[in-house]
Amino acid sequence: MIKITRKTVIQQIEKMLTGQLSKEEIGWWAYDLLMEEGLEYEPGFEKLLDDVLRSLHYFQDTDPIMQQFYPETEEILYYLKCLKGEEIYQRSKVIHWRV
Repeated sequence: MIKITRKTVIQQIEKMLTGQLSKEEIGWWAYDLLMEEGLEYEPGFEKLLDDVLRSLHYFQDTDPIMQQFYPETEEILYYLKCLKGEEIYQRSKVIHWRV
């Protein structure tokens, strides 16, 4: 069983934003986690963590048609604020949280 915490996701997003991880790498990381059976999210943050992973996983698909589903930088920064507890997560603030 894999446990996903806000701290882990924050670290991955910050690595991507500073260029230590490519968008494709974080996409595969998120995709691989979503394919795991019995994925366990940090209690109280299940919806946020699941939505963030589902949003980031689109980066693994480099097909030009799929790029329209890539989360915008503003969305990623919003997720980061929510993960850090600076804002309360509201799904309606994310343009396309799930396709």
